[in-house]
Amino acid sequence: MKKIFYLVLFFPLIAFAETEGPLLNYQVVIGNDLRAIEVSACFTGSIPSFLYANDASGSFVKNVRLDTGEVLVLNVDVVAIPLNNAARCVFYDVLLEPRDQGEQRGGAETRLIEERNMLTSIGDWLIRPKSNANHETFGIDFRVPDDIFVSTPWRRLGKTRFVGANTPVAWEGVVALTNRTPNIIEVDGSVFEVSILGEFDRVNREDLIHWVTRSAQGVSELIGFFPRSQVQVIVSPSDRGNSVVPWAYVTRGGGAGIHLFVKRDSNLEQLLWDWSLPHEMSHFLFPHIDSSDYWIIEGLPTYLQHLAMVKSGVISSAESWSRLFRGFALGVKAGRGFTVAESMARLSKRGTYLHVYWGGAAYFFRIDVELRSRSQGEVTLLDVLMKYHGCCYDEIRSISGDQLLSDLDSLLSDDLFVRRKEKEIIAAKFPNYAATFEALGIQFLGNNPVFDSDVQTGLSAQIMNPAGFHH
Repeated sequence: MKKIFYLVLFFPLIAFAETEGPLLNYQVVIGNDLRAIEVSACFTGSIPSFLYANDASGSFVKNVRLDTGEVLVLNVDVVAIPLNNAARCVFYDVLLEPRDQGEQRGGAETRLIEERNMLTSIGDWLIRPKSNANHETFGIDFRVPDDIFVSTPWRRLGKTRFVGANTPVAWEGVVALTNRTPNIIEVDGSVFEVSILGEFDRVNREDLIHWVTRSAQGVSELIGFFPRSQVQVIVSPSDRGNSVVPWAYVTRGGGAGIHLFVKRDSNLEQLLWDWSLPHEMSHFLFPHIDSSDYWIIEGLPTYLQHLAMVKSGVISSAESWSRLFRGFALGVKAGRGFTVAESMARLSKRGTYLHVYWGGAAYFFRIDVELRSRSQGEVTLLDVLMKYHGCCYDEIRSISGDQLLSDLDSLLSDDLFVRRKEKEIIAAKFPNYAATFEALGIQFLGNNPVFDSDVQTGLSAQIMNPAGFHH
């Protein structure tokens, strides 16, 4: 039985004791204006030869020094530590310059949200060693003004104390400083910490929590569990754009994170009807991909969001088929004579992303149907992803898109994923989704699906099954 808890977080210290604490511990003192930060990083044992930062940090990090008094230099994104020194701590100051104007586009950034709420990109202020046997994790303790709460992607130990996975420096992450207590939701054993920044006109906190919960339920139903045990969710109001969620993105730095800008005047029905949150959550069904294979990175969630929204009961199966059909048609139209692989090199061109995203979605749709068809419904794309989690999923390592496809083929003892990539992504203009709809016995009048009365496989009903995942 699924348990869902809606808890206002009072941050009792988790009953948890590590046999050996992290060998690196930070103290981060946040000034009353939320912009000035004093950081100390203290090591058990000697300091590594080099400490690293995101290349953006050079604009904000100043006065780097050892506890021996020796002054250090942040050279773009690296600090060299002098040899044979007796120091155990590094100190530095940060003065953030948060954006408060314009519309966000891209990943994590430092941005002021309505007076006493601020997002900080960890890349703007966190200097650390590369992950190794000694520094796979670190402790981090914040000192904040009395009216401020802290949300991070790291594992919470108390109100301001965390233990963090030392993920690659290039991976983005967000620490939110907010004047509201975060909420905790638990879905199928996965914990979602939800921070709501700012005010909305037509939804309250309970509505937003309901939206996050329903979305998590739908994705969890796809493989029988949510793919990450802990997720940081940040919801911020937006006065720009016409869509319900003008911008959203995931982060993996330190752990799983999702940040959504939501139109301030949206209502709950519009949020549930929107695809953005199920899409972002579906990204965590596979690990970080360190390539430009956006047809995988965005294509797989674009397909799975439709299944997840049916599982959660927010749209009907007919609506989901209609959305897929419309999306595939948009993708073909945006191709302009290029293959999906060729379009990946042209993503900056207007509309090209539709060809890449929907081309990837069509590829995974066709593979899902083939797997189900040749096994009489016993093997699905979701089965393969579930097996991948059991053998190969690594939350803190990157893989290439080709490696992911190769791993999935290995689980099948087949070359289906790689072979289809060569034919449908590299060689063809677009995967032949029309033939797959025909094989399922689905036709479309306008954008409305019409199902053949003598469909023999029943696969269309199995794919869009609102009853949940069962094997």
